[in-house]
Amino acid sequence: MGKVLPSLMDQRLYEIADTLAKDAGSGASDMMSNVMSSLLAIPDDELASIGSSEWERFALALHRAKPSVAPIFNIANAIMLEIEQGGDGATVIRTTLTEMMEREKRSGELIASIAKEYIDAQWLVTSSYSGTVGHVLEILARDRPLKVTVAESLPGGEGRMFAKKLSEMGIEAEVIHDSTVFARMSDADGAITGADSLTPAGLVNKVGTRTLAEAARSCHLPTYAVCGWSKACPVVLSDLIISQKTLGSRLSERIQIFESTPLDLISTLITDRGPMASEDLRMKLGACPVAKGWSTHKLFERR
Repeated sequence: MGKVLPSLMDQRLYEIADTLAKDAGSGASDMMSNVMSSLLAIPDDELASIGSSEWERFALALHRAKPSVAPIFNIANAIMLEIEQGGDGATVIRTTLTEMMEREKRSGELIASIAKEYIDAQWLVTSSYSGTVGHVLEILARDRPLKVTVAESLPGGEGRMFAKKLSEMGIEAEVIHDSTVFARMSDADGAITGADSLTPAGLVNKVGTRTLAEAARSCHLPTYAVCGWSKACPVVLSDLIISQKTLGSRLSERIQIFESTPLDLISTLITDRGPMASEDLRMKLGACPVAKGWSTHKLFERR
């Protein structure tokens, strides 16, 4: 996580970036909404007074604050593109970001509507906790008997919370140990997962997602991924939050929170822009503009 330097940035922008850097509890969509709402709350005349160099520093600070969060990169990239195209900063706030926020508000219902047409299953296996997956399952359960098996998703155990929430929604749910995903998948109709980001290199999500997809493939079953297009990112975000600590002599522990699952393991990607195969996603991401400033600052190169 990079430091935000207040002396080099407009105070209003610094406070937004600093709040984001300190946010350890919000999901990717909530982080995106918080940043955009804060920017849109700044009056037009004040936005117009912010110089292009300050906007660039702000964009870099956003990405460094949350380097693995695709919606944050997309906001930062939109700002940097506007600067490179000679925009005045305020334009991107009042047009591009407003449009992004409106699309995000509609994405959940669009995804659920599309998923209802493409997911033909009465028993699905999932892992971890996803609001988008939960909404899709709620819609599917309205017109069919539905059972959901949820891997507990250690070390956080979010799967247990998700299974409880599903049961409270009236959906039959069961919790299984992460190690039994392969054994249980053989009884189900397929797998479903959310995503923290979609990149050309893969789908980034909580550890256990790849096992879920591999288990479905081994049983010749489909894996569906559901998430908003705001999480589609044309560059590879590689911060998977890995830590290692020493427990004793010749003994250590390695903890990894996120992992990247190859797109080829996903049967159908369902976003608010419609269903697509992995090759369709790669083509769409390849057409997304990426600011030159990212490589100038040596943060990463586009694949």
